[in-house]
Amino acid sequence: MPNSFWENPSVLTADEIWPMGIWKKSPASERIASTHPGLQKEYRKALDDFQDYDVIGSPYAVFSYEPNPEVSSKQGLIAFRKELHSKNKKLILDFVPNHLSIDSPYIDRFPDCFLKTEKNDHNSFLHTNGNRYVHGRDPFFDGWTDTVQWDFSKEETIRLHKNILIEIASLCDGVRCDMAMLALPDVFERTHGIRSLPYWQTMIDKIKSIHPGFKFYAEAYWDKEYELQCLGFEGTYDKTLYDRFSESSGAGVLKHLQADRNYQNKSIRFLENHDEKRAFAHFGNSSCDYFAVLSFLPGIILYYAEQELGYLKKNPVQMGRMEKETGSIFVEQFYKRAFEIIQKRKGKIERTIPTLQTFVSDLILCYILEHEAAKELLIWNPETFPVSGRIGIPMKEYYRESLTDQVSGETFQIPDSEKEQEGMFFSLNAKQSQWFIF
Repeated sequence: MPNSFWENPSVLTADEIWPMGIWKKSPASERIASTHPGLQKEYRKALDDFQDYDVIGSPYAVFSYEPNPEVSSKQGLIAFRKELHSKNKKLILDFVPNHLSIDSPYIDRFPDCFLKTEKNDHNSFLHTNGNRYVHGRDPFFDGWTDTVQWDFSKEETIRLHKNILIEIASLCDGVRCDMAMLALPDVFERTHGIRSLPYWQTMIDKIKSIHPGFKFYAEAYWDKEYELQCLGFEGTYDKTLYDRFSESSGAGVLKHLQADRNYQNKSIRFLENHDEKRAFAHFGNSSCDYFAVLSFLPGIILYYAEQELGYLKKNPVQMGRMEKETGSIFVEQFYKRAFEIIQKRKGKIERTIPTLQTFVSDLILCYILEHEAAKELLIWNPETFPVSGRIGIPMKEYYRESLTDQVSGETFQIPDSEKEQEGMFFSLNAKQSQWFIF
């Protein structure tokens, strides 16, 4: 990777790097993506000068679990991982358990490992081997037409997946498991009418017996997150928090954050990813307030490429070229400050919740983080109206002549008289957060 990659503040801050599109891509997926009517609209929305050659197919219709030669080689991945390790970072790669591309060579090699059907409908296709197979799908939508569904009721499929994961695990430090809940027995039965064999605990136990420190992260929805955590996942997507932010539901956010601490520690928080709108397009300037909140929560933060630049256009994963955007200076400056602060967090981090006295609302979130480098304070008003009050912290310890809010960049002069007050005064606009360093 070029020096510019390693010098990027978002990379410097990350503990783990998850590159998409590493596995060999499918020619059939590229053809289907090139002619899909709905996707054509998305392509033109994302890229003003869109051309047919910009379509490269979906990275989630995997042809085979070999590195895409246009991106890297096996040796290249090993070297990249080694360089990450030298910088105290880890490599996370995609694993798509539910399906492969409809032209994958695995279908000819293992024809009975894929789900067959007698139905000749839009959720199936006739393979050249003479079998009619089901497209990969979830229980709520039609199938992904560039994919074939694995049959998790077959022992042979389970054995094959173990071998695939063993090979993947030799190249990385963990996997991000796409739509992980689709392999759960009850979800598979609801989707396809047959019960699958136990899957995730079998996979996780096998890989961890070889690589004890290997990590499993789940893209997961439908209240299946806790079940997957109990099966051994180190982290599961927290789409609920994203939705509560989207709904401007302050009460919903605070209620969600009262969940069991072990669950919180394994929750993957995000404001954007390849499936969602750009954070700045979706949340506006509040995206910075929300990222500040994420930075104080227990759990894992997932942030997406160029999120820190305030880009607006969502790129379909089937596209290989992005619009050149100017971004937002406000967002870029905020993330620069945020990343610098997060990088300085060393050693054990103590998280406390101080008492609050407010005049109009109890829905105020406040955290103090204490670590070797500093004390940090976050206060967030999720209400749709301004709120003021005092934070129950000893002002003789926390008083400073001036404080800079790391979200807005604004510096406040603090009167000497505040030293004698019982607690730190705050005044927040609707949805505003402030982040101070002591």
